[in-house]
Amino acid sequence: MAQASTLSFAQFKVELGDGANPETFSAPCGLNSRGFTRTAATNETNVPDCDDPDAFSWLDRDTTSMSASLTGSGVVADEDFDRWEAWLGKSRNVRITLGARIWIGAFILTKLDVTGNRGTRTLFTASLESDGVVALQ
Repeated sequence: MAQASTLSFAQFKVELGDGANPETFSAPCGLNSRGFTRTAATNETNVPDCDDPDAFSWLDRDTTSMSASLTGSGVVADEDFDRWEAWLGKSRNVRITLGARIWIGAFILTKLDVTGNRGTRTLFTASLESDGVVALQ
């Protein structure tokens, strides 16, 4: 049996673009978890059996749109928090790396939560939604 090749946390990167030309990407400090989700929205059509109208029919599906989302959470790194704050509600390019795979696309920071509890460090959670095509390079 061959053991699966796996990826470390460091091989899954989320890097924010600076908006310059040429654009430079850098990983924000403090992210301890990251998530990347891609979704295909579909419409369903119930297609009957022409030979037996009483038979169960099957659903055909047509893809109508694609989207992606990113989530991240970690400690508030004071040196990078202003980047997150300035991004809220705006579109910015993001580069996602998973091993040798790289996706690039624009994302809007739609939610930025900051939480703190006495005796611990301040934490944050960020939610991002794609703003157009997120392409595998």
